[in-house]
Amino acid sequence: MKRYAIILSLFLIIILIFYYGIIVGKDKVFPYKQLNYLQDQVEKRFKDENYTAQNEFLREINLNNLVDINPSNADSLRRIARDIIFGKNFPTKKFPEKIEKVKDNHYSDIKNLSHLEKFFIQLKNNIQSIGYIFYPKISNNRLFIYHQGHGGDFLKGISTITYFLEKGFTVYAFSMPLLGMNNNPLISSKQLGQVQMLRTKNAHENFKFFQNPIGYFIAPIVIMINYSQLMKYQDITMCGISGGGWTTVLAAAVDIRIQYSIPVAGSYPMYIRYNSPKTNWGDFEQHYSELYNRVNYLELYVLGSVGKNRKQLQIFNKNDPCCFAGDYSKYYHHFITDKVNEFDFGIFDIFLDNENKAHSISTDQLELIYDFIN
Repeated sequence: MKRYAIILSLFLIIILIFYYGIIVGKDKVFPYKQLNYLQDQVEKRFKDENYTAQNEFLREINLNNLVDINPSNADSLRRIARDIIFGKNFPTKKFPEKIEKVKDNHYSDIKNLSHLEKFFIQLKNNIQSIGYIFYPKISNNRLFIYHQGHGGDFLKGISTITYFLEKGFTVYAFSMPLLGMNNNPLISSKQLGQVQMLRTKNAHENFKFFQNPIGYFIAPIVIMINYSQLMKYQDITMCGISGGGWTTVLAAAVDIRIQYSIPVAGSYPMYIRYNSPKTNWGDFEQHYSELYNRVNYLELYVLGSVGKNRKQLQIFNKNDPCCFAGDYSKYYHHFITDKVNEFDFGIFDIFLDNENKAHSISTDQLELIYDFIN
């Protein structure tokens, strides 16, 4: 009888603990704060130990074994990258199908905005790239290309567009394929049947089934630079955030007409991604093996930096809640700087922002970018 009473008491205690646990979690009563603090400390310790192990591994990698670029083969590597991205038809003679004047109240408060034009670029498989040209009232005869990332419409980059327009730049604004004002066609493929190109989280995955898939991301930039040559701008700067930063890296690598390139939270080399894949792996285009097995990110960084009056500044937000956070760029910063210094012309640099805790281009970064290109 006594044994039965003990078992019953234990059972009741367990039930009470269980229900009190539910109340603690729901109403955050004692000891919710204490347990939450303990959990944070355990997670922090695990994260710190994991980070330390990653640091040891990354520090020991000899980047000379990953990179084969020098002044004698850089042009050859650039041609290889172009061929993989575009096939044998680098689109230096193609122009937008249509450009028309438009009005858009989203931008009506920009003081130095003279007028807007919308450009339409037609790519294979009925994929379109549609963006805006922002013309300044008072112009400095310089071109600034802004590219939004996976966040959607370049309207999200209005602060960057406004900043450089107010400085007198003409601004070309782009969104990534299938996003923003770009279309979402239904594509008929002999091998795959009908493919609906949707605005889903992994929308770009479908591009891997197409020939030269990376061309859909980079060709619009090259085509609008072709158009810009008619205006005889003094120089061309390209800047992008996130997926737009990745686009900036590749466009600057294959098109030397881009003099200043500033990718923000846009990419890490593959050897870093392998060791921190959760937030740095990226979409299909960021790890397309056919390209990066031939010309890797480290080599693309060099290609985007070298040449007369050319330079690249990579910006990372150390506390970025989205991707490419941390200080991993330190493992290749000086290596790429030294590689670029082997060439007659070119500059490469990295800025790690400890203050900006958003996945964004901050006001301080805009000032930094402006100083970098002047």
